[in-house]
Amino acid sequence: MRLGRLCLNPWPEKSGESRGSGMAMRARYFGPFAAVVAGYCLASPGALAQTATTVADLSRLSIDELANVEIESVSKRPEPLSQAAAAVYVISADDIRRSGATSLPEALRLAPNLEVARINAYEYTITARGFNSPEASNKLQVLIDGRSVYSPLGSTVFWEGIDIPMSQIVRIEVISGPGGTLYGANAVNGVINVITKGSADTQGFVVDAAAGSTDRTGTASYGGAIGDAATFRLYATGFDRSATLAVDPTDHTNDAWHGGQVGFRVDGTQDGNGFTVQGDLYNNDTYNMFLERAWGGNALARWSTALDDGSTLGVKAYYDQDNRVEPGLKDLVTTYDVQAQENTTLWQNHQFVWGGEFRLFRETLVSDSIFGFAQPTATISLGNAFVQDQFPITSDLKATFGIKLEDNSLSGLDYMPNGRLAWQANADTLFWAAISRAVRTPSRIDRDLEAPGILAPSPDFQSEKLIAYELGYRGQITSNFTLSVSTFYNDYNDIRSDGLTNGGFPIVFENGIQGDTYGIEVWGEYRILDWWRLAPGFNTLHKDFHLKPGYADFSQFESVGEDPAYQAQLRSEMDVTSALEVDATLRDVDHVTRDLLVGPNEVVTPYEVVPSYIEADARIGWRIADRWELSLEGDNLLHNRHLEVNDPSTTTPRYIQRAFLISLHTGF
Repeated sequence: MRLGRLCLNPWPEKSGESRGSGMAMRARYFGPFAAVVAGYCLASPGALAQTATTVADLSRLSIDELANVEIESVSKRPEPLSQAAAAVYVISADDIRRSGATSLPEALRLAPNLEVARINAYEYTITARGFNSPEASNKLQVLIDGRSVYSPLGSTVFWEGIDIPMSQIVRIEVISGPGGTLYGANAVNGVINVITKGSADTQGFVVDAAAGSTDRTGTASYGGAIGDAATFRLYATGFDRSATLAVDPTDHTNDAWHGGQVGFRVDGTQDGNGFTVQGDLYNNDTYNMFLERAWGGNALARWSTALDDGSTLGVKAYYDQDNRVEPGLKDLVTTYDVQAQENTTLWQNHQFVWGGEFRLFRETLVSDSIFGFAQPTATISLGNAFVQDQFPITSDLKATFGIKLEDNSLSGLDYMPNGRLAWQANADTLFWAAISRAVRTPSRIDRDLEAPGILAPSPDFQSEKLIAYELGYRGQITSNFTLSVSTFYNDYNDIRSDGLTNGGFPIVFENGIQGDTYGIEVWGEYRILDWWRLAPGFNTLHKDFHLKPGYADFSQFESVGEDPAYQAQLRSEMDVTSALEVDATLRDVDHVTRDLLVGPNEVVTPYEVVPSYIEADARIGWRIADRWELSLEGDNLLHNRHLEVNDPSTTTPRYIQRAFLISLHTGF
């Protein structure tokens, strides 16, 4: 449940609002990129030339080389993509650059195994395999360099508080399907692992700046050496996003979103040990600071070493503070986390990964509405331990078994086992199967939210549960064509419902919904010519949910989400010359329906809330000099505007508009 829904009027009208004097508006409008352009002008060609080239340009790798790109998210250890027994899609740094994305949610549209829907200028709903809406997108674990950004308040991700410079991302590994064994509770339908570049890969001045009809962004970073054993990076980034268009003509709210972030990273080695220290500070808000403001910071330290027996040991700790204000609400969350992991080999051929974690949240919600908590401040703790073993059964058949035990102060002990088989039929063909159990633990809203006479606390609310069955194929069909196919059947139980007390108010949250989903995810790459690549993607989703006997749902199945039955995309990337790139993406998203209980027998009837739409994005990039690129991008070119989310119970619906952007990139 998002914070906005706690208010009786989360998006109040304010007509005739001023965005400030002309001088102040120009400062806010041009500020994010004026400074970085100035910094760029001060950067010497020699400094730019120092930028490391160790980050692979994946768009120029062969099909065979792409299959052997190493990923980390599936097994928590490096392994070739071609051998990963999971539905995993990798978004490379070059994919992001060529997409023209200026924010992480927009970059995630590149993953054909995700649902990405934009609510307004700053809010998104993002899921894998269903449950996508402002209320239901609570089953996706998101990590940034190993730091979880999952909120304990409403079991969701507040994307408006995440502002990663796109030029600093190495890759994004997107897993659709459960990841509870390795990533814990709430990695139910998928895991997004964002991995940023080491400071050695961003030496000298690196600058990105963009200005357009809806977005103005800018990032400047400088990297250098600390003696012979370490490197560092300092950066500053800012953005300004224009307001979206309200569907309701009487809605005069201005949701324009702007902000900035600064940060650092240090990487090095000492006596054979590797270490990383990094941190960020951010402040984002709407122009009138009335609709929402988000601010905070984080610090992370990571240490790793190679042991004498060939094992590796890693320890990581981070501190995170995220604060946000909406009308009548203030939410303050402080997180402390420490975790350790060892990768080792036992009995010659068993690859063991084991470890543990302890996390402490301190969360305070201050509400001016009738909705709130009897105790505004709460401390939530979780601890877990996991082990996973991967071993060969035969020369071409590999098994993986693992389990995580996690104790949460809100829900007690949960267990998340996982079993996988991978058959390497030949060097170019992998078949895999998996059975997994995952849970979503209760949030504070699930357990403690109350409003006199309307909503009662729900101390008996338990974890939502999933048993998932998956089959997959990944292979190289021809020398220039790769294909990945994943099918799944998900059996859900104890999904949240809004029950009535003795047939009337107050409402109480219960575990009253169960059901299943199934579908297919397909993506691939076809190299038509050495200079022309096509990347198609397609997914389907079928849902069937119902109330368990004796339960009711006042919210009309709001907790199961609003999902399209299919999504399709086709990306084209052309290197017309060594200096000219032409890229385009076509997206087709089916209409979104929501279930409605009708009649005394409560027959489930779907009705449309968002129409289907087809949109196209295009980009022309011109490398004007070594490491200097100028590009022109257009988004949503087929229509002036379209709707992606319609959930008036949470926020007033907004149209997403056509947009144009001109960008300057360096240091790639």
